[in-house]
Amino acid sequence: MEQEHEFYQRGLEKVQQQDFKTALREFDRALRVNSEFADAYYQRGICHFDLGNFSEAIADCTRSLQLQPQRADIYLRCALAKVAIADYSAALADIKQAINLDANLAQAYSIQGTVYRRMGNIPEAIANLKQAAKLYLEKQDKINCQGCIRTIDEIQAEIQAAENRDRIRVATILEYFKSALSKLQRGEHMAALEDFNWLLQVDSKDAKAYCYRGITKYKLGYQQEAIADLNKALEFQPQNAQAYCYRGAVRSDMGDWGGAIYDCDRALQIDPNYVEAYIYRGDAYKKSGNIPQAIADYSLVLKFNSDEPQAYYRRATARLELKDSEGAIDDYQQAANIFFNRQDWIAYRQALDLIKKVYTAPKRSTVSSSAEKDAYIRNRSANSPSLQQLQNQLIGLVGGSFEIANRLVDLARYKKLGMPEEWYWEKAIYDLLRDR
Repeated sequence: MEQEHEFYQRGLEKVQQQDFKTALREFDRALRVNSEFADAYYQRGICHFDLGNFSEAIADCTRSLQLQPQRADIYLRCALAKVAIADYSAALADIKQAINLDANLAQAYSIQGTVYRRMGNIPEAIANLKQAAKLYLEKQDKINCQGCIRTIDEIQAEIQAAENRDRIRVATILEYFKSALSKLQRGEHMAALEDFNWLLQVDSKDAKAYCYRGITKYKLGYQQEAIADLNKALEFQPQNAQAYCYRGAVRSDMGDWGGAIYDCDRALQIDPNYVEAYIYRGDAYKKSGNIPQAIADYSLVLKFNSDEPQAYYRRATARLELKDSEGAIDDYQQAANIFFNRQDWIAYRQALDLIKKVYTAPKRSTVSSSAEKDAYIRNRSANSPSLQQLQNQLIGLVGGSFEIANRLVDLARYKKLGMPEEWYWEKAIYDLLRDR
């Protein structure tokens, strides 16, 4: 009995000197003499813990608890070793045993708070640290009480910092998304593609990013890649009308008109007011030879938005397929009026050129009768504007472009030959003001 205690005391002395390896040897000697020496197991477990031998520490503490199961401090030492190997559930079980033995054991709540913090259960971590601080305060242990309070402050600061980072991250992603969309709308397709690639690296399940990357690839002519992205968008967001619509557009370009119509139908089932779906479905109908249905879809677009020049263009080309030149001219003229009101002179000239192309003098021109011409001349009074005044007025109405003014007069001339020059300028002015 004396020999084992002698070895044990030597071991304690070496622990005080932090000579843990020598201490281990002394505790080993004590246990060879008495294999039921509970405190020797416990102290050897502490040495193993301090040397980083956590499995051995757990084994020794467990053996010690078998011999003296009412020791709350040994449960805590065992729990610390289990925390070190990230076995948090087992650590919590040991801590609960310690608390059952001593409900006022401040260290137990402190360690339990640390475990919950590592597990990400922040509310429980703070609650346990507060309880530990309270118990330390009751024991007048100022240092450990302040330590718990500092840890709580650190956790709360981490929460605030994480929330700030999340807000910044979300704001950054939203700004990045807006920037990518702007590039897509400006026609900067390669730059937009790079941005959408980055967004999908951040979140590989972002349905909107897949959808817009698919649209971007469609604009770049990468049809198969576009469909792959649009399929991904629909996988993550099955009710994405935009993904169906643009997949329909791609399929239409690939000659799969039935598939295109199906996809546009699905888009319109999700959103009956989705204008682009009517446009692309109309395109598919037109390509498949169903011109009346194409015209019907383009007309629906104009019902939703009468200020959409591309719908007028598309309906005009469809009407030309049916030899409806008058209807086509009317649609081109409506598009021209929209461009005129927007002061988009390049597009306006292009629209006028399309009208001029449709017109053919033999089919569209009529010759005025001499009586009609004489009546016009008689009705003009001395106060009627001169040709120069009419020219200046029309040129002013079209933003100072003599070229555009002349095109409008030419259109009037195609419709009726043989009238005085003033009549054509008046007619062009009248038509322009009427359509505003």
